[in-house]
Amino acid sequence: MRHSFWEKRIPTILGLVMLIIGIGLTTFLASKSTNLKSVAGPSEAPTDIRITNISDTSFTVSYTTTDTVFGSVNYGRDNNFGATALDDRDQEKNTPAPHTIHSITIKNLTPSTTYYFSIKSGANTFLQNDSPFTITTGTVIQDAIPQEKSISGKVILSDGNSPKEAIVYLASDETQTFSSLVKENGSYSISLNFLRKKDLLSYFLPGENTIFNLLVVGDNLSSKVKLSNLQTDNIPIITLSNDYDFTQGANPITTQLPSFSTLPIQIYTPPSNKPAIIIPKKNQGFVDQQPKFNGTAVPNSTIEITIHSDENIQAQVIADLNGNWSYRPPSSLSPGEHTISITTRDAFGILKTISQSFVVFASGDQVAESATPSATPIITQPPPPSPTPTTEPIITSVPTIPPPITPPGNSTVITIGALGIITTIAGVFLFLLTRGGISSL
Repeated sequence: MRHSFWEKRIPTILGLVMLIIGIGLTTFLASKSTNLKSVAGPSEAPTDIRITNISDTSFTVSYTTTDTVFGSVNYGRDNNFGATALDDRDQEKNTPAPHTIHSITIKNLTPSTTYYFSIKSGANTFLQNDSPFTITTGTVIQDAIPQEKSISGKVILSDGNSPKEAIVYLASDETQTFSSLVKENGSYSISLNFLRKKDLLSYFLPGENTIFNLLVVGDNLSSKVKLSNLQTDNIPIITLSNDYDFTQGANPITTQLPSFSTLPIQIYTPPSNKPAIIIPKKNQGFVDQQPKFNGTAVPNSTIEITIHSDENIQAQVIADLNGNWSYRPPSSLSPGEHTISITTRDAFGILKTISQSFVVFASGDQVAESATPSATPIITQPPPPSPTPTTEPIITSVPTIPPPITPPGNSTVITIGALGIITTIAGVFLFLLTRGGISSL
């Protein structure tokens, strides 16, 4: 009986168990295949980049992306930027969120000043012909604001629903371009109070013969609209993908409407700079009691600096477009041994902390007698005396954007799949063998 039980029952049960395990493993493989597709890298490149709403203190950068990604603008008065602006909807909530239609307004600027900026879309930074984008703010206009006037309407899809995200652009042959995001219910409104002429030197007052052009973009569709100044108070509903010339009545579908210009872009591949401290080298000695430190990091990343001294000094600097950073302490360091530490994220978003020791000599010392025997001091000449440090740290608040999702390795998935197939085959074989499905080997 025992021999018969072993030959019949145990192999049958074992075959069923292996069959169940094999099916489970292959099911896991199928789900991983689906996940691999879902976390594949999105199309992050911005298209249809436009600079709109230029005033004396602000401007708006808008663009679209094929997939839903995080977007922001790094900007400043030079190529080092130094500040970051989020999407207009994210500024209201103070929380970054992914979008396909991006509208980012940079505020609190100085009139008649040139600003430089780059676009951070997903995990990449985008420039214009290897250089930052540039824009010059308008002058302050002393004239009274023209009478209140706005253009408003509603946008729908062909099925009658509102687009998930959309933006409306407005301009005429004589004016700058204005833009406004479409609300969730499909409505939009653009105020003409501060609309300027193309040279940005004065406000524009629409006349009876003024023709406005609208461009609506959303859900991978677009519509061009032409209307007169007398029609701005009651614009008919716009169905995305149809073009309208309301100056000729309410008949849609026309192909000779003016186009809106866009900006060329070029993806910027930052150098693979690893966080590092270049100066000081290990146990480097300084005669200057306010030595200048420098190193490398991911371009435009934030570096937290701590100098361990009698009183710890803490500061924050921003790496430039090439990944270089520098810092000079605001006050003299006491003679003796010190340590500088930097904390920043590498190209993979991993937080790194690096430390380096150095020595500051007492004023007038020529030889590093106070240093440790292993120290090989490198004497640097102090800079000309000045009442304030020659270099100040740039202190700014940079929002943290979640890093892109990295899919699991293909080798792991393949291994699991192979084990699932082998286990399934073995289970079926044992089951059939014990049930008489296979008479002999």
